[in-house]
Amino acid sequence: MEIYNGLDTLMSVKGLTSNEAFQAYYDQVLSSRENEALNISGFETWDVPQIDFTYEQLEIESNIKVMATYVDLNSEAIPVGSKLGDVIRGSIPRQKARFIIGENDYRKQMMVLERINTAARLTGANASESAKAAISRILFGGLADLQDAHIGSLNYQVGQMKSAGAVTLTDANNPRGIQNVTFSAQVPTANVTTLATTKRWFTDAAKTTEGTASNPTQDIKDLISAAKDRYDDVILEVDEKSFLQDMKHSKWQIALGYIIMPTLLAGGKDATTDASAVAVTSASSDDVIKNAFIKFCGVPVEFSKTVCGVEKWNSGSKALERTKLRAFNADTYLARPSGALGSIKNVVPLRPDSSAISSLIFGGRGIIEYRYDAKHKTQDWGSELTVLAVPSRPKDMFYLHTK
Repeated sequence: MEIYNGLDTLMSVKGLTSNEAFQAYYDQVLSSRENEALNISGFETWDVPQIDFTYEQLEIESNIKVMATYVDLNSEAIPVGSKLGDVIRGSIPRQKARFIIGENDYRKQMMVLERINTAARLTGANASESAKAAISRILFGGLADLQDAHIGSLNYQVGQMKSAGAVTLTDANNPRGIQNVTFSAQVPTANVTTLATTKRWFTDAAKTTEGTASNPTQDIKDLISAAKDRYDDVILEVDEKSFLQDMKHSKWQIALGYIIMPTLLAGGKDATTDASAVAVTSASSDDVIKNAFIKFCGVPVEFSKTVCGVEKWNSGSKALERTKLRAFNADTYLARPSGALGSIKNVVPLRPDSSAISSLIFGGRGIIEYRYDAKHKTQDWGSELTVLAVPSRPKDMFYLHTK
């Protein structure tokens, strides 16, 4: 490669001129990244791909063992009722991402590669190998961005299904796509506890003013108790950032202080020891506070750290801006069964015609298509994934909204 002339595409330079070659490249270079940042706890199972966009799923009832029936010697027992509940129905949404290299990008590449050629002539290095390495980085970066876009959407989808009981598309989380559409987990309203104003843990956004009748330790006990009435394998889930703010509530600081330093209770409990407990909690690290909370709850706790990015056009600054969204909603505690909570429904992708080169992604559940527009010298990669995390045990999901 003496010089980059601007007419060779990234794909042709890498020899990716067929579906087979593109698939082999993706499998060898990119497929291992799919699980690195994926956080779909509770929805690790992917369902069998389906053709249509509508799903049906049998709800699984809680696994309460039923005793045998005592009958007289000649009577038959009444059959045990089915453990399968109602049929849950809904539609599966499609998500897309895109990566384009146009003429301006071409020219930037040419400038970079020309500098590589110049440096090679001066140093005696292999210009061809250096140029190929530069092109490889550009191609890998673009395809990795597509992959990361779907990983982020999956993470947010699962976080919302767990923390909100639904995925609702809005201007905040889907500014350049469809909006005001909700994909519901169909959690019963009786499973959701929203505290009255005086009982809210905090009544201001900064979480500095406590509700006058707030009792957070009892609220968490009640949440776990409601879940344990249905099943034994309870796990609590909460956003980590929101949780650490909540633990600054005076009643939490007292309760956790005694757990962190139980010797404070040696001489009994009074206002002085309470103050000491607050001081202990305030001086403790985040990990110590989390471990004390887990001991208080008596069940496993997952602290969600997942953050997703959204890109939106700012008409004022005339620029694209990226903002962060936490996948799991703040001020929300979820009590749910440990292990599988549901599965990811997915629609099988369709291969494009011969004018495009494509590769399947996420185990064949999604696709990346590549097209080259010779007239406009535009390279275009587009990806799609049609999936929805669907809980199979919505009646076993219990919520506490603290604000």
